[in-house]
Amino acid sequence: MVLRRLYAYSALQNFAVSLYSPFVGFVAASLGVPPLLLGVVTSAGTAFNNIAAFLASLKRAEPLRLILAFNLLASAALAIMATLLEYHVVYTAAYALATAALGASGYGWSLVTEKFSRGARGIRLAEFSFYATAGGLVATLISGLVLRGGPLEMKLVLYAAAALIAANAAQIYGLKVKYDEGPRRPLRAGLDKRLLKFYVASFFFMVTWSFAWPLFPLAQVYVLRMTGLQVAIVQIITVASNLAFQRFAGRLFERHRRLSLVLGRATFALWPFIYGVATNVYQIYAVYLFYGFGGSISNIAYFAYLVDNAEDRRRAIGYYNLINAAAAITGSEAASAVLAIAGDQNEELIRHMLLGAAAARIAASIPFAFL
Repeated sequence: MVLRRLYAYSALQNFAVSLYSPFVGFVAASLGVPPLLLGVVTSAGTAFNNIAAFLASLKRAEPLRLILAFNLLASAALAIMATLLEYHVVYTAAYALATAALGASGYGWSLVTEKFSRGARGIRLAEFSFYATAGGLVATLISGLVLRGGPLEMKLVLYAAAALIAANAAQIYGLKVKYDEGPRRPLRAGLDKRLLKFYVASFFFMVTWSFAWPLFPLAQVYVLRMTGLQVAIVQIITVASNLAFQRFAGRLFERHRRLSLVLGRATFALWPFIYGVATNVYQIYAVYLFYGFGGSISNIAYFAYLVDNAEDRRRAIGYYNLINAAAAITGSEAASAVLAIAGDQNEELIRHMLLGAAAARIAASIPFAFL
């Protein structure tokens, strides 16, 4: 019964987030949000999300209390974002607040999944990820159809997501799941030395990963002239591919952990590469059929490696989130700064930057072979 409610939470939460998250950057680019703010928008889902998760890890709050309190804060932020959609600064700030709130909530959820995946990390984490991924499939299609009316239709999408996130927190809160982490190490213990190489490799890869994030919506709007529905189709193909590869990725990680860590990162070079060379949206569709191979590994392998090698799991998750946040804002704002200095978001510049990001991702995946 408890697992069923947890699976339901995972599915509904991702349904709500998938209503708006695939389109936030696309809508921002369509509304003319300037490059430096666009960099914040496209990195917020990782940067502010992970900073909040790190801060949440410093206290011993019960996971379900974190989920309830911060889901409600995220819901309020999304409602503000919808109400003041056309104000670029408010759009950016409200989205940053929403992602930060969901980061703290997500940290609570990571403790829940850690508790219920003990003894079968790869398989159980794959199941949670499967239900979460399935929850986003229909949501993305719905939003894509809504956004055919133009970027301002995002208001309706955001209001619906706000309501669902608040309701989802209420349905899980009554479970009263307790997380027993045992004695806690003092804060001065700092980074876990056994994970130091993993943290360094993750930082450099995340910089290369996030460098491409502001470029994707610009390529969608100014290079390929995509519509909201076409953005939704790309996301739906991504989700379907993740579903197709999910259980395979769980088994692969259980059998070949180091290989999984390398492949899960290296395959992410495909996405900036195809955006950098594509001449039409159908080429994007074709390549994204294979997204699920690397995406599914990423949903499982890095969290599993982290918690299985940590001395203090709660702190290890927190520092990992903080490192990813710092790297995400570094890479995304670096790309945004180049665009701002260039002063002209032309097709040639966007394509060259995407191809550079693809090469950098391949190079940054190599250190994972030596963990």
